[in-house]
Amino acid sequence: MNSIIKYTILLCCILFCNNSFATNYTVTTKSTLQSKMVAALPGDTVIVANGTYNNWGSISFANTKGTATSTWIVLKAQTFNGVVFTGTTSLSFSGKRILVTGFKFTNGSTGGTTDVLQFRTSSTVFASYSRITNITFDNFNSDSTGSYLNNSSDIDNKWVSLYGTNNRVDHCTFINKFNAGATVTVWYDNNTYPQLSTTTYHYIDSNYFNGRGYLGDNGGETIRVGTSTVSRSVGKNVIEYNMFENCVQTEPEIISNKSGFNTYRYNTFKNCNGGLTLRQGRYCSVYGNFFIVDNPVRTNSYGIRVIDKGHKIYNNYIEGILGNKNKLTSLRCPIILYNGLSSINDTTDASKAAGYFPTDSVVVAFNTVVNCSGGGGIVLGFTDGGANIYQPKGIQVANNLIKMTTGQAAYIDPVNTALTYSAEGNFYSAPSLGLASSTGFSNSTLTFGTRTNGILPPPSLVQDAATNTATYSSLLNYLDVNGKTRTALFDVGCQELNGTGNIIASPLDSTLVGAGKPVIITPVTLINFSAFTVNNAINLKWFVENEINFLQYEIEYSVNGINFVKTSTVKALQQSSYSYVFTDKSNSKNYFRLKLVDKNGTFSYSNVAVVDAKIAFNIYPNPTKNFITIDVSNDQHKYYAIITDMLGKPVKQAMLASQHNTISTNGFIDGFYTVQIIENNQVVNIYPIIISKQ
Repeated sequence: MNSIIKYTILLCCILFCNNSFATNYTVTTKSTLQSKMVAALPGDTVIVANGTYNNWGSISFANTKGTATSTWIVLKAQTFNGVVFTGTTSLSFSGKRILVTGFKFTNGSTGGTTDVLQFRTSSTVFASYSRITNITFDNFNSDSTGSYLNNSSDIDNKWVSLYGTNNRVDHCTFINKFNAGATVTVWYDNNTYPQLSTTTYHYIDSNYFNGRGYLGDNGGETIRVGTSTVSRSVGKNVIEYNMFENCVQTEPEIISNKSGFNTYRYNTFKNCNGGLTLRQGRYCSVYGNFFIVDNPVRTNSYGIRVIDKGHKIYNNYIEGILGNKNKLTSLRCPIILYNGLSSINDTTDASKAAGYFPTDSVVVAFNTVVNCSGGGGIVLGFTDGGANIYQPKGIQVANNLIKMTTGQAAYIDPVNTALTYSAEGNFYSAPSLGLASSTGFSNSTLTFGTRTNGILPPPSLVQDAATNTATYSSLLNYLDVNGKTRTALFDVGCQELNGTGNIIASPLDSTLVGAGKPVIITPVTLINFSAFTVNNAINLKWFVENEINFLQYEIEYSVNGINFVKTSTVKALQQSSYSYVFTDKSNSKNYFRLKLVDKNGTFSYSNVAVVDAKIAFNIYPNPTKNFITIDVSNDQHKYYAIITDMLGKPVKQAMLASQHNTISTNGFIDGFYTVQIIENNQVVNIYPIIISKQ
């Protein structure tokens, strides 16, 4: 009976304790940092002690212990911004499920073209399923003199270079970059045009960019996704909830898209010289973004510049753009669609890849252009210096709301006699329309209301006035620029006056995004999620922090790791750990993930935890004196066992190389222990045992 009581107590401790084999290390030297990160297992954390570390050169480590679904391997500052890297210090890493957080890179120079932070350790060894978050980059230029307002250094170094796949850059601050080279760059693994590279699936969100000031020509982008040589590749990257403020570089492209099937949504561009350019690549979606200029000196501003085919531009809010104030056909317009070079239309010639492709089959719908100045609010078929003569086909312009203080609502260059477009449901107020035909455009007096939630609400006459609502329901997913649900008959423009549901997007400011700021998307931080078998049930356990305005955890289950269904819901209780017992396991592998749901309806997913119910383990005798035997029903898998004491300290480790494995416990003091069965650096089963020499 006494053994049973001890066994029960131990089982309860196991279910509610933290990851017992995870280890924290504190380091103060570059060599120790690198060696610990190379050896770290999933769940381990390497902490750099607070201080200023100057001229460390390249910090580089390759970790091979993580997997796409394992817990994080963490490199962090002791406290947020408490570790400052200066001088020549840079960071590069490779592996899977590596999380880097809390550091500050400031007032440094990597000495030439070296990137400040790279998701790779060599030209062929990349990081994937990894993340950097809450990191500050400030004035870390190869040319360390000058400022973002007066520098034109052509020395090219990027601040963050993304390689591999499924990586994330979030809640970072990037300020005062004034030399050449994009601030954040997405790279691909095949640079032979038009061959396809590996799809990257990166996620760049909730970052703050301010003071981008390279005054040279090309090479001043803030985010660049791809290059011309990979422009036919499928990216499926998501760039959302970022803020770009006071970007005054000469380069017109604050965001430069150069690959296909990427999504740009819910970003804010405030008082910038430039805008978002779909430069190369196809079938991208641009929606829910805010372009706002209220500083009259930002005369080179624009909204969305569209090149190549298949893009969808909808639900964007564009206010106060001044970039084409004195020019009818300037490229710096609220929305501008390009002609292409006739010699390179759908070319496979790599020497032509960097040219302009015509904007065929592009949808421009439900956008709001308000109080902009210049030639055209929407320009169809822009000809750059007369060279781009291949005219777009099949442009669709629908249900946009356009108010110009000067210029025209829309414009087509008279030379574009072969350009084809359709228009319906557009409302405008401008000195003139600018098109030969007014079909699809209604001239109205448009009086916008007082700024609410960061934007100017449209007049009531747009309500339920959209043409052919059903045609655009799938495009819009029934949502407006704020993420509110549109009513049965949609309003013209980006905002639905009587939209329902919570606002999930509005113009951002520096208090909402960047390092150390509140999280915009699902503000809980998931530290660890794991699943393991205890007796005949599967136990799920997860550890979290920062449950800010957080609603619940939805447990999703799958028998194949692809199709998941919700099985239960655990409400957020403002605590750091949660557990759930799952009894309806299948006879095959069991896959679990968490859907983390915020109160405003946004959500994200955890890693996938796997438990194989077919693999049975039997541990005996228990209690034991001098040894335990572990039987494995399938010894084709590579398992090992870790025995830990009640404090979570590992006391023995052994490979399970056969169906019957005997492990000595001689020398162990009497007490409670756990046996953790490990596969691919993950706990797949856990068993309590008692050692008693009595």
